[in-house]
Order: sequence, then C-alpha cells, then structure tokens
Amino acid sequence: MNVLLIVSDSLRADYLDCYGSSWVKTPKIDKLAGDSILFSECYAASFPTGPMRQDLHSGRYTFTYTSWGDDWDPRHDLMAELFRKGGYSTSMITDTPSNRSYRRGFEHFEMIPGQVGLGGEVDTSGVLDLPAEVRKLRVPVSRFYGIAQARSNWRGEEDRFAAQTMRASARWLESSYGGDRPFFLLSDTFDPHEPWDPPRYYIDRYDPGYRGDELFEPAYEPSGYATEEEIRHMRCMYAGEVSMVDRWVGHLLTSLAEMGLDEETAVVLTSDHGFYHGEHGFIGKVQLDREGRIIRRWPLYRTIAQIPLIIRVPGAGHGVADGFCQPPDLLPTLLELAGLDVPGHVQGRSLVQDLKGRGKGWDEAITSLTYRQDSEVRSPTSFRNRRSLYVYGGDEWQSEYYDLTRDPEEMSNCIRERESDARDCHEKMLDFLERVGCPAPVLELRRDFNPEPRKKLPVKRVL
Repeated sequence: MNVLLIVSDSLRADYLDCYGSSWVKTPKIDKLAGDSILFSECYAASFPTGPMRQDLHSGRYTFTYTSWGDDWDPRHDLMAELFRKGGYSTSMITDTPSNRSYRRGFEHFEMIPGQVGLGGEVDTSGVLDLPAEVRKLRVPVSRFYGIAQARSNWRGEEDRFAAQTMRASARWLESSYGGDRPFFLLSDTFDPHEPWDPPRYYIDRYDPGYRGDELFEPAYEPSGYATEEEIRHMRCMYAGEVSMVDRWVGHLLTSLAEMGLDEETAVVLTSDHGFYHGEHGFIGKVQLDREGRIIRRWPLYRTIAQIPLIIRVPGAGHGVADGFCQPPDLLPTLLELAGLDVPGHVQGRSLVQDLKGRGKGWDEAITSLTYRQDSEVRSPTSFRNRRSLYVYGGDEWQSEYYDLTRDPEEMSNCIRERESDARDCHEKMLDFLERVGCPAPVLELRRDFNPEPRKKLPVKRVL
C-alpha cells in the first residue's frame, strides 16, 4: 500500500467543517474526512513546529529530552528510513523551515524556497507599506522585508507556497507513476502558519469591506493590544489562508485520483498545533518581547493543543474515532498499514485497530514545550483526560485544573475547589512521563505539586 502523508502547519481543527466549524469553507478536506476515519481527540505532544515533527518522524515523545535544533538520535531509524528499508520509494516535498535531520531517509527531497525564516540575506533598504502599526506586528521588522521579498515573485495564487508544495507533490507522483515500488510521500506545507496573506478574494469571503489594521503577522503577546474588530479580522485572514490550503490539498488529492492511485494509497492529513487568536487572552504561541525573545510560555489549552487527524485507508470505511491519540502514534500506524515492522524505540501506539472500529484508544494525552531548558526554567505542561485538563504551571504559570464535564471551553480554573483531583492528575502526569522515558533528573524537578511561578525569570530563552 502506498502512503501519502500531508502536514499543514498551524491548522486548527475547529476551523474545519468536519470538526464542527460553521463558517470556514474547506470542502476538499471535508470530502476527504467523509471518506475517512476522523480522530476527534488528537492532541499535539511536543510543541510547536520542530518538536512535533521530531515526534512524527521518530514515533517518540521527544519534548522530554530534545530541543528544537538538536540533531536526532542516530540510534533511532526515522520514518523515511524505515519505509526505504521496507522497499518503498520515499519523497518529501516541503516549504516548512526545517531541521536538517528531516531529510534522513528520503531519496527525493525538495525544499520550496521563500518561506519566512529560510535564511539568506534580506534587503532592508526599501520603504515598507505595512498593513498595521508596527507595534501590533511580530518583530523584528526585518521579517516583513523578507515577506515582501518572497511576495515579489508571486504572479497568482499558484505561486503561494502551499500551492507550490502541493503542485510539486503532484508532479512527483506523475514522474513516479508506474514504478515497481510502493511510495511514501510526505507533503509538508507551512501554511496556514502566519503571515496570513492569501489572495484577497479569500479574505473578502469572510470579511468583505474591512478597512482597519490587518494583523497578518501579529505580535505574540497578551491580546490587549488589539481591538475586538482587529481580532475578528485576524481570524478571517487565518480562515482565508485555511481555505487556500484546502484548495491545494484538493489539487493533490485530485491528482492522486486521476492517476488511479487513490484505491491503493493510505492518505493521512494532520497538523502540528493551533494558534491563539485572542482565546484565553493570548495571541500567538508564546509571549515574545519587542526584540523577539521568548519571555513567557503559555498554557497549552485545547485551542492550541488539538490538531486534526484524518486517515483514509482503502476499504476501511469512514466514521469517527474518539480515542485520544498524538503524533507519536502515526509512525507505528503507517508502518503497520504498510506491513512493516515497528522498531522497539517507538513509544506511540498503532491506530490501525481504531481504523477498523475495534480500538479502545488512550484516555489521556500530554502536551508540552521542551524540557531541555530546565537549567533556566520549567515550562508549562498540559495533561488531559476525558474529564479534566490539568496544567502543570512550572516556573512561568500557575497550575490549573478544569472540569471538562462542566467547562468544556476550559475557562474556569477550579484548582482550589478540586485540589484533590488536581493532585491525582499530577501523579498521573508523572506516571505518563515515566512511561515515555523522561530523564530522571528532569522528572524530579516536576515532582512537587503546584510549584509557585518564579518572581524573576531569565531574560533570554529559546524553545
């Protein structure tokens, strides 16, 4: 069986109609979901972009022992290496800024250039016409020169990066058609990650006639700097970007079907995390100062921790699986679907039984930024089950407890009234961390329940 894995960065599940959105138009992804098993309780484990991909490629909960830029453990075969050893033709096509280890095992690797953060000199001598006050936008300002430089080559929608990635993926399928090996193709697009700059007709679909500041790459700060109207329009710009991604995901899926490959290909669509558009009083993923330095990491509520996971397997039918799952589960799932052995280092569980309607699923999930910064600060960690969300506050946030049976939106922290339940979740969180091999010294730093946040934190930290 062939495998097509599509990753769309920062794609919030609740902006897809198949996950309950009532206003964002995503017909191509919704059609895929209608023919697939949709996992309604999928959550990021290692957060954000780079760490999630370490989980995806290794099948491990890597936040406990790696940081963003680390080379991956050479003892662990990564996803493409395992498929290649199993006789698969392997290809990765991406526009996502990436750790060099992502390339391991791919016979064909294609990086679509131009996405923000991909290096190279940026000319900052010109005059920029920004769509909002600089104070409301993410820093440094040189980012916007880079965005303008990338846009200068655009002639139409097909030149946007998501479109380029999906078109290049379709071309690779065409060039590989009729080969004597099954294929594993990973199409990894950075959109709908900010900057939210789809063609204007996508934004006007959701907010025609808007004339205010456009926070297309907003400052990562508490949301008080933006008006309600600006936040509403921010969501519409993001929705426009999501709809654009949907169109080009549809292009790739249509190409697959036109070649007659859809009946012999497992298709997976997922993301790495969401984005706060004012929910819980936040905009962004972490808090940055005006120099672009991380000064605080926020709790990972459902808004940002839930991710879509849609898996279509020929002959497996369609429906909803409500067992908890996380990115480390994808590697063993795909290997089992391909009839390949799952190596012993993998910590995730296969979801194949869930696809058949016989899986019991997990009843808990953990989401966290890296623990590699322990010499400086302990990051918040979110631990959830069917009934509750427990936020281990670490040094940057207060510990919190939410009763999801009464408060599914996670708005009312009741840790004082439910301290016993919160303590029980804390112990279960520690058990989970032990099961996934969290280093003992790191685990010991988290033994205490409800530690008080530090009054003074280090000035400069990195994810």
